[in-house]
Amino acid sequence: MQLTKPEVIQILRKRAGLNQAELGSRAFETTLDSGRTKIKNLELGIQRPTDDDLKRIAECLKAPFELFQPDSDPNKNSSKKGPDGIFISQKIIDMFPDLGEYLAMLDKAAGMDDTDLIDYLAERIAGILRRDPGENSKIISNA
Repeated sequence: MQLTKPEVIQILRKRAGLNQAELGSRAFETTLDSGRTKIKNLELGIQRPTDDDLKRIAECLKAPFELFQPDSDPNKNSSKKGPDGIFISQKIIDMFPDLGEYLAMLDKAAGMDDTDLIDYLAERIAGILRRDPGENSKIISNA
């Protein structure tokens, strides 16, 4: 799974400890309200970011611009077994909602050697795995 630009913006913003208004006002040199609206629309996919928008956001977040560009090879970061990785069975992934998504993001972060993002995602994955899988299946079956 490849992260979308809105997902990358949101993850990096949260990792930097900024809310939407703070990031928007800093990146676009505008008011907090206008900045929040701009970032909210970008994160929701309502507005498509220009390269200039992404460069401003990357600079503000002190992140490489390349993080916002999709990979040309969609299989580059697929979650397959490798000599340096671990294998988690699909049965386990299915027991924990969102686990697969975070594992895919972790795989991408590892490919970018982004240790801060790896730490953030590892904490999220650990939180997911601490939950009782029985609770997850109850939530799913009652939906």
